[in-house]
Amino acid sequence: MGMDADLGIDSIKRVEILSTLQERLPGSPAIGPEHLGTLRTLGEIARHLGAGAAPQTEPVSVPVVDAEPAAPAESAKPAIPAPPIGRSTIVPVSLDTEGPALSVATGGEFWVTDDGSPLAAELCTILNDRGFTSRLISHHEQPHHSPATLTGLVIIAPLLGTDDLFLEEAFLLLQEAAPALRQAGTAGGALFATISRLDGAFGCAPERQLTDPLSGGLAGLAKTAGHEWPEVACKAIDLGPFADPSRVARAVADELFLSGPVEVGLTPEGRLSLALAELPAAPVPAAIPVAKGDMIVVTGGGRGVTAAAAVALAEAWQPVLLILGRSAAPSTEPEWLQNLTEEPRIKRAILEQAGGKLHPREIEERFQAVIAGRELSATMARIAAAGGHALYRSVDIRDGAAVGAVVEELRQEYGPVRGIVHGAGVLADRLIADKSREQFTAVYGTKVDGLRALLAATRDDSLRFIALFSSTTGRFGRTGQVDYAVANEVLNKLAQVEMRRRPACRTVSINWGPWDGGMVTPALKKVFAGEGIGLIGLAEGGDFLVREIAATDSPVEVVALAAAPGEPAAAQPAVRSKGLTEALTLTLTVKDYPFLRSHVLDGKAVLPMAVIVEWLAHGALHGNPGFRFHGFNDLRICKGVVFDQSTPCTIQLMAGRAEKRESFYLVPVELHSTGRNGQTILNARAEIVLATRLPEGIRSIIELPTTPYALHNGKLYDRERLFHGPDLHGIEQVDGCSPKGIAAAVKIAPPPTSWMKHPLRSAWLTDPLVIDSAFQLMILWSFERFGAGSLPCFAGRYRQFQESFPEEGVQVVIRVTAEREHGATADMEFLDRHTGKLVARLEGYECVIDPSLERAFQRNQLSQAGSVERGAA
Repeated sequence: MGMDADLGIDSIKRVEILSTLQERLPGSPAIGPEHLGTLRTLGEIARHLGAGAAPQTEPVSVPVVDAEPAAPAESAKPAIPAPPIGRSTIVPVSLDTEGPALSVATGGEFWVTDDGSPLAAELCTILNDRGFTSRLISHHEQPHHSPATLTGLVIIAPLLGTDDLFLEEAFLLLQEAAPALRQAGTAGGALFATISRLDGAFGCAPERQLTDPLSGGLAGLAKTAGHEWPEVACKAIDLGPFADPSRVARAVADELFLSGPVEVGLTPEGRLSLALAELPAAPVPAAIPVAKGDMIVVTGGGRGVTAAAAVALAEAWQPVLLILGRSAAPSTEPEWLQNLTEEPRIKRAILEQAGGKLHPREIEERFQAVIAGRELSATMARIAAAGGHALYRSVDIRDGAAVGAVVEELRQEYGPVRGIVHGAGVLADRLIADKSREQFTAVYGTKVDGLRALLAATRDDSLRFIALFSSTTGRFGRTGQVDYAVANEVLNKLAQVEMRRRPACRTVSINWGPWDGGMVTPALKKVFAGEGIGLIGLAEGGDFLVREIAATDSPVEVVALAAAPGEPAAAQPAVRSKGLTEALTLTLTVKDYPFLRSHVLDGKAVLPMAVIVEWLAHGALHGNPGFRFHGFNDLRICKGVVFDQSTPCTIQLMAGRAEKRESFYLVPVELHSTGRNGQTILNARAEIVLATRLPEGIRSIIELPTTPYALHNGKLYDRERLFHGPDLHGIEQVDGCSPKGIAAAVKIAPPPTSWMKHPLRSAWLTDPLVIDSAFQLMILWSFERFGAGSLPCFAGRYRQFQESFPEEGVQVVIRVTAEREHGATADMEFLDRHTGKLVARLEGYECVIDPSLERAFQRNQLSQAGSVERGAA
């Protein structure tokens, strides 16, 4: 079963992260793709998950601070080394040739924000001359009630300077225009562009002053919209010092209608874009920027990533570290709590000591406070052991007066501040259409107002360094993180300003990729691995920070990305894996592959995951004739392939060399397609298992669910639950459904010629109907258990013990091995109905559960508009 690229896929990304977060991690940089839930702060996410999580089957230990670290057990396995961290920066590159013309529906309406200069009016005149209806609007107008004919939105930074309110209102304007722009994008083409006033090189021309650094945040709007709205052309333009308003208006108008890079700078000398330039690893510092005992302010609390940074600074320089965070300062625990380490026992003791009833959420909040206090105490002990001195104060980093008071109090005792590490941050991930102004303000304010508070509190100090924790979300954009992208781009440009103002102070804004911190669970690691992104180890990240601060001659904006496990470090992960060659190419249309009409989500046909399995198996066998398909390992859908009625889509099945492992052969495989701008898109990857003979399978799921299943609305295939059309009606009867799992009788797929005009073989290697029906059963289970639909995101290990499934069908038995409010993990077995013999087994199936899928399920008929989308899965 595939995944929808509009509603469903974005919900999947958002919910998968929410479902895998295990603990609060204040101040963390963005953890990557796509995906952090819907609550305002990380603390709220943690409390929400704790209150809604299923009971633990295994006790969870909560660390207690020891004076001396325990020696590692002799039997402990050696730690897997963290992947290397790629280091790069952005550099301007000339664009000597113009790209192809951009398709925008003619005769539509353009909105252009009034920037208080002749530019906006001149641009409207040019747009009118080119056949559009242009409207000069104020960004203060809310709401605008966008017309159905709106095909373009151009947001121009004010001539007199951008402020926080303008960025908020620009976001709200984009949100208001979104439905009309997306509709126009599907019908004939639409455009969204932002225009900043930095230096014509997005702050990368150090010889020029930045006239309006906050306008750099506008690029975060364009880059995020480009991720969320593939049907809309999105572009960020930066203006250099033009003297003639008419000339700059013509240059902007020409640039609006060109395909090409997302970020384009315009100067009187010509056009440029940005490229990543790899940097060598920062050297071990020859001299340290601060003396022992100097005070450094660190924001973001004393846990997770911030703790790693603080400990690294302590080990390198033995400073006084003033740590600012939102959690309460740690205090001595009462005797009844001191010897408790397991979560159930701590929560039980909290309830007993309360002397009355507590709501589960109150218990969770108090438990989280215990964890926060212990982790903070552990961090402070590690700093002391490294020779540093840790001070902690609880303060709202956005409150300039409060921050100033804390710094002034401690300055009296410890002297002036010599360094700043600004790691504070909160997340409230939602799509542009769903995000509230309050969420935008909270995310933006923690980063930007927090930095202002720090700079104001240290304005009279001779700072040796300023290190800002920015994010690759600002550099590349990220679905669901428009506020985080805007905030981090502003951070990047304010760092450029500080570098120009303080030449003797090392100023660096590190655009971190995801760290291997407390919020990155094994399931989340698979998400990153599927995207070719590794995790930055805590110790390695801390060392990187220390070296970067001391690298005085290095660039201001630095991108830090870890290589995926087993891959070399790179500034930007390559889509196509090395060593894979094209095995097969398929051109897909709904007409030639009519089964796609039975797999429609939110009005678009989606290539089912079960069919992707079938075709990846073909790709592996193409260069390995004579072998038999036995299964796969670690199947990840990276980007869904989504169709409309008429537009073809060409996909390539890539395969590597077979590697013998015991008695089997493993073949790496990938499914690629081509994006709108010609770049290669990785849609799916896995490892296919081939064998010369198939072994016999042994059943492991013995207990079958027996609780009767009540049909919804009297039908099994009711589109409020199962959106699948006739070709995918594989479930014949549900035998039982309980919180522990579900079982059903399922029929096999008809011959491939029934589903497609030009099948690769006359018989299936797997059975896509049986496999998809198993995924359908998990949808029914999630509705019974949580009242919401589900979609698959990962499958760990599949083994098939017969070359074909029994003609009379199979019994599918599913055992749920873990559940959360927004996700579940399960094992599946496919049994011969008559003999009970194991035909196949799927282990480690993971799905996300999201109430917002209900609307996508109900829109299960193909729309008539023309486009092919490839959305993030």
